[in-house]
Amino acid sequence: MQERDWTTADSLETTDDRHFQVQREPITWPNGARIALTWTVVLELLTATSKHFNTAHVIYGVYGGRRGIWRTLDLLDAYDVKASIFVNGSAGEKFPQVVKEAAARGHEIVPYGYASNFYLEELDARQEREHILKTLKIIEDLTGRKPRGWASPEYRPGPNTLSVLAEQGIVWNGDFPNDDLPYRCKVGGKELVIIPYQLESDSREIYERHRHHPRVWVDCFKRSFDALYEEGAEKPKMLNATLHAHLARPLWMKALESTIRHARQFPDVWYATRGEIADWWLKR
Repeated sequence: MQERDWTTADSLETTDDRHFQVQREPITWPNGARIALTWTVVLELLTATSKHFNTAHVIYGVYGGRRGIWRTLDLLDAYDVKASIFVNGSAGEKFPQVVKEAAARGHEIVPYGYASNFYLEELDARQEREHILKTLKIIEDLTGRKPRGWASPEYRPGPNTLSVLAEQGIVWNGDFPNDDLPYRCKVGGKELVIIPYQLESDSREIYERHRHHPRVWVDCFKRSFDALYEEGAEKPKMLNATLHAHLARPLWMKALESTIRHARQFPDVWYATRGEIADWWLKR
């Protein structure tokens, strides 16, 4: 009997029952780390060709490529932090020098759809495929290397997204906020690593959508980190923290610095990009 491929719908119902065991076998991170900490920076744009278009949001979002991303890269450099930079294809076209510089500084460049207001779940199969392939090509042309990961705009993949990604040799996907740890799925005879996304530590969710002060984001990070670090003494865990480049204004830089400095107080922390986490997971 042929094994059924994992699809977007399986983000809620996986084919591997072991994934839902209450008591799972503890995993291990490099050097016995208690927690894997990964930083995500999102460089995004909106496009007028989408039905989800707002002129004010477009203008506001351009700040990310003009100023916010540079400020963020400099701060990450100061603390020797390598991040996964999620980049819209349209942002790559408008700010190619940003993508090239981020890659040159050692950050992982991750395709994040063509524009943040194009949701793959709203496209037909042909459009979904074209959208993904177009974005992958833009990022590859800018960095000189084939992308290894993918995240869909607003983390809303289409029904065929995983199949197209597997076909294109993508190693990991970050669309599903349904676990604390990565897990594997099989698509088209190939294995993908799902690296769960955590909304609780996303600057846009806390600041832009809910209008909280950046100190709330810092508090959410610290509380999440402390809880997972404590759990990690017996069962190692993972935490992602996300900053959107268009929000990286002076007010936010102190918030980002506070989270980095908080984590640096603790031993046994593995600072990794999502690609590095996926590689480690596949070797287990």
